[in-house]
Amino acid sequence: MSKLIEGVNVGALPDPFLFLNNDKEIIKVKGDLNNLSEDYKNFYQMMEKTFLDLKEIREGEIINGVIISINESEMVVDFGYKDYIYVDTPKENLVKGLEPGIQIDVLITIIQDMPFLIRGSITELIKRNVHNKLRTYYEDKLPLIAKVKELIPAGYMLDIYMDNVNIDAFMPNTLADVNKLANPESILNETLNVMLETLQQEKGVYVVSRRKYLKTLIPEEIKKLKKDVVYTGEVTGTTPFGVFVQFNTCLTGMIHKMNVNIDWQNKWNQIKPGMAIDFYVKEITKSQKIILTQSLKESLWDKIKVGKILTGKVINVKNFGALISLDYETMGLIQTTYLVKNNAKLTKGDQVKVKVISVIKDDRKIYLNLVKDKE
Repeated sequence: MSKLIEGVNVGALPDPFLFLNNDKEIIKVKGDLNNLSEDYKNFYQMMEKTFLDLKEIREGEIINGVIISINESEMVVDFGYKDYIYVDTPKENLVKGLEPGIQIDVLITIIQDMPFLIRGSITELIKRNVHNKLRTYYEDKLPLIAKVKELIPAGYMLDIYMDNVNIDAFMPNTLADVNKLANPESILNETLNVMLETLQQEKGVYVVSRRKYLKTLIPEEIKKLKKDVVYTGEVTGTTPFGVFVQFNTCLTGMIHKMNVNIDWQNKWNQIKPGMAIDFYVKEITKSQKIILTQSLKESLWDKIKVGKILTGKVINVKNFGALISLDYETMGLIQTTYLVKNNAKLTKGDQVKVKVISVIKDDRKIYLNLVKDKE
């Protein structure tokens, strides 16, 4: 039966015979070359060489071939084309057992004319395979091991070591820790666990996050905390009402100003990021906020409940309401809407009797109403 390929009827031609399909790939019709006459045999061999010359290869294509020679810097690979592929010899720890006669896959990296030259790479092919592996790490949220090799203005350059290949990575300053590092150079040359922030490469490198990895540790670390143990942490920042501290690698807590040692309450402006500080765990809220203290004494905050009637002092009156001091560390708010509705006017320094109407532990907020005489 005749076959019409590329407009040519090859059905009447003797086997074997070669032709090109629409993608210019060589197709060999099965048959025995020895059964051909000498003229057909010469014609076949001429066509075979012609088709090899016409065979189309592209940069980025993976080709399988046989090593025909190899030295320390370069090896030559035959893949049945009119020319060989020239490949930089990969490092021994990357691919072992390379020698003439071995079949290997090569990634075509350069095809040039004048003079005609094909270059390929085994190393780049392995890196491509590593990228596919990294996709699994990203999708399954798995940590990678990386070494911090350089500090640059925007962050850090790291090496990810996988399958004997060093992969370049970049970690922004903001992703280097749970909180801002007091000393950016403290992690230089350190080997860290990081996670991929994205699979998209920025300027040829992967973006990674140590912060993302550390956050995965928080739930288990919180479970280990005990209230009668002295912990040591590092100050990460201060506000007028408290000190923020990082400890146990990934945890962050706050010490209210009134729960800081009395000596430091008088030297508040001398507390700086990076300082070491000892403390106890006072409370862990439902939203996993950690309240710390340097003193184990109990305050009103520890036992306050809705409905409790207390005496307090007006310490300020703002647009949103009156701030009422209930004890040395506990403050409540009478909202403006309540004051207007009840025609109540308060002045800084007034002593007032109040009732607790709401306690929001996670945000450390207490809402109050004034106690009427009949109550």
